[in-house]
Amino acid sequence: MLQLGQVYHRRSGLDFGLDGVIELVAGKGSGEATGREIGVQVKRGLSVLTKTRYGRTLYCSSQHANYWLNHSLPVVVVHAEPGTDRLRWRHVSAETLRQTGNGYAIDLPEESDLRVAIDDLRALAMLESSPTSTRVDALVVPYNFSDGVLIDDDEELGLAALAFSRAALRGNACRVDVAMEDEADLIASIDAIRDIEAPTAEQRRDAIVREDILHRYRKHAKSLRRALTLLLTEPVLVEAFGYKDQLVAAAIRRTAPPAEGYRIPGEIHLQAWPRYHMERPIVSFDLPPDGLDAFYDRDSANRVLVRMGASGGVMVLDLPAELIATRFLPLLVHALVRFADANQLADDTALEAIGVHPSNWLIGIA
Repeated sequence: MLQLGQVYHRRSGLDFGLDGVIELVAGKGSGEATGREIGVQVKRGLSVLTKTRYGRTLYCSSQHANYWLNHSLPVVVVHAEPGTDRLRWRHVSAETLRQTGNGYAIDLPEESDLRVAIDDLRALAMLESSPTSTRVDALVVPYNFSDGVLIDDDEELGLAALAFSRAALRGNACRVDVAMEDEADLIASIDAIRDIEAPTAEQRRDAIVREDILHRYRKHAKSLRRALTLLLTEPVLVEAFGYKDQLVAAAIRRTAPPAEGYRIPGEIHLQAWPRYHMERPIVSFDLPPDGLDAFYDRDSANRVLVRMGASGGVMVLDLPAELIATRFLPLLVHALVRFADANQLADDTALEAIGVHPSNWLIGIA
C-alpha cells in the first residue's frame, strides 16, 4: 500500500471485517495527512476468488456484507494475486454487492489495479455518509464448532465487548454478529455449482449437502447471536460485569462454546429456577470443585441447604460473583432465548416477563 504514496495502518485484534486503513495524504510524497481514510479488506491466494460469468468473484456472508455497508469509512475489497504485483479491487457499496441465493458476492474487475487507482481512492475518501443512514455499532464474533470463539486474546475480546456493551447501554444502535468460519467458502462452492449451466448429478448432490451444512451453521449462529446480544445489552445482566473485561471475555466464551461444550469431569452440576412454584425456565450450569467452598465456609448449613432444592432457599446471589458472571449468566441467556420462543416474546422482554432478578433465582445441586 505504501507504493501508492499513502499511509497504511494495519489493523489487529477484533476488527473482523477490515485488515487495515489507508490514510490519504495531500500530495504524492508530501506525507501531509488529510484525515481522510478508507477501510481495506485484503484477500490473498488463488482460491479465495471464483471465476464466474461475472468475472473474478468474491463471495461473502451477510455478516461481512452488512459490516462493510454500515462501516463509518468507505470500504474496498482487495485481492492480492500470488506471484504478481496485481491488486484487483472494488469499492463495497449497495450497487457493487449483489445478493446470491445463499449470501452476497462482489465482482472484482479483471483490469482493476489498486496501485494505479490513487485518484479513485481520493474520490472515495471524500464521500460523506448518507444523512439518512444510521450508524450501527457491530461486534463481530468469529466462531467455529470445534473451537468456539476464534479470538485468542482475552483482553482484546473483553475490551471490545465491554466497549460495545457500554455503547448499547448509552442507547447506541448495536448489533452482535456471529461469523461462522468457512461460511463464505460454503456460499462460494454452492453458488459456483448453481452457476453451472448443466451440473452433473454428483455436483447437484454436493450442493444439497453443502446447503444443509450452511443451514446448520446459520441456525447455530442465530442462536448464539441472540444469547450474546442479551448477555451484552441487557442492563440487569451487564451490571454483573462492571468494567472487568476479563469477566466479559470468559462469559462470551461460555456463551458461545465449542459444539461439545465445556463439561469438565469432577465439576459440580447445579440447577437454577426463578422462585417457588415457578420452576421454569431451568438453567443448568457447572462450577469447579472449589466453586462452593466460600459459600460453605460462611455457614456450614449451606452444604445441606444447597442439596435440598426448592426446600433449601439458597439463591444465586450466595455464589461468588465471578462464578455468577462466568458460569451462571452464559447459560441463563440461552434459557431466556428458549423461554422467549416458547412464549412468543421478544428476547429483551423475557427477563421482565419472568419477573425475578437473576441474583434471586433459587439454586440446588442437580
